[in-house]
This record gives sequence, structure tokens and C-alpha cells, in this order.
Amino acid sequence: MKIAIIEDDRSLRDSLCELFSGEGYETAAAPSLREARALEEADLWLVDLMLPDGSGIDFVREKRKTSTMPILILTALDGEDSIIAGLKAGADDYIVKPFRAGELLARVDANLRRVLPERYELVSGELSYSFPDEHIRLRGEELNLRAMERRLLRLLLESRGRLLTRDYLLYQLWDRDENYVDENTLSVLVSRLRKEIGSFQGLDYIETVRGTGYRWRLPCRMGGKRK
Repeated sequence: MKIAIIEDDRSLRDSLCELFSGEGYETAAAPSLREARALEEADLWLVDLMLPDGSGIDFVREKRKTSTMPILILTALDGEDSIIAGLKAGADDYIVKPFRAGELLARVDANLRRVLPERYELVSGELSYSFPDEHIRLRGEELNLRAMERRLLRLLLESRGRLLTRDYLLYQLWDRDENYVDENTLSVLVSRLRKEIGSFQGLDYIETVRGTGYRWRLPCRMGGKRK
């Protein structure tokens, strides 16, 4: 999926491109409104408000007339009037600089989930997980994982490298049929999943953060096409 970044600060623009590229996203960037208008459509737009040739608010209004893709404002302007104006113009979210990278990624993921293509897949290393059919493939060969292992794998892939605590995973994995999931069950699930998926280029897919939880270690990208 592609993220378009409209930011006049070159250092920040480059850092944002690097951040999202590291998460498996395709990126496009522009330092001004003029150049932003020349960009191809993206799955999500990240827009600064203070640009050299005008306000990002104008771009948000223009883009909202032709696109339903998520638009996030990323700006140093933290006044209530600016926030209200941005959201009324059609932005889906408003993030104030300075920001934390993890929070920005989480907000981007949350907004992208709203517009997921009908068919898409999560790809990391030699592993792919496609939706809505839920086919899981490793080096092109289908894996037959148990339901709870599949749910755990999806949570880890969708986390894009963020730490998932054991408490969070226990809550998310609680079986819909109310089968009990405890600390030992989680440890066994992680162990079984590790055995099934192995490693990629000598690196385990799943990292254990001792005493806290687990983290997906490799970049994960999302792909798919809308009708």
C-alpha cells in the first residue's frame, strides 16, 4: 500500500519515508502543494498544514472532493481552531508535532484498516497471509495452522514490529467459545508457531521480550487490489 507524504521539511520528509518504507509501505513525497497535486493517488495521505505555497487545509479540501482515502494532518499547529478546521475540511485524523513514531504508525494502520481492499495479504519474509480466504503460505507452500495459531500470527503480523504484551495477547486470543487461555497456553502457542514458520535469513520471525511479551521482527507489508 502507498503512503503519500506532503511535508516541506526535507529532513522530516526523508525520515517519514524511511519509517514507512521500513514497515513495508510504498511511499511518495512532495514538499509543496504544487508538487503534491502532481502525485498519483495513494492509499493514505499525510499532510502538513504550513507549506511554502499555501495551507495544507486547501489540499485536504481538494483531495476530499475526489478521494475517499484516509487523510491525516501532521503539523506543529496545536490550537483548537486549527484542529477543528482540519477535521471539518475532511481529514480523518490530526497529529501534532513532535510525535512518537509508534503512535504515528498505529494511527496510520488504524485508518488504513478502514479502507482495506476486498482481497489483500500481509507479506513478511517468505511468509504470506491472505484475506479473506485466510490462506497462509511459507515459500509458496500452504501451512495448515490451528485456529488460535492463525489468530496469533495475524496479531503479530498486523502489529508491524510493535511489542505485544502477554496480557494483550491473552485478551485478544480468548477463544470465542470461551475456551480458557492462560500464560502456559500462550507460551505453547508461540512455541508451536515458531516451529511451523521457522526463520528467514537466519532471523527468527518472532522475538521474545523477556518478562513482557512478543514482537514480530521482520518488516511486514500489505498488498492487495480494490474492485
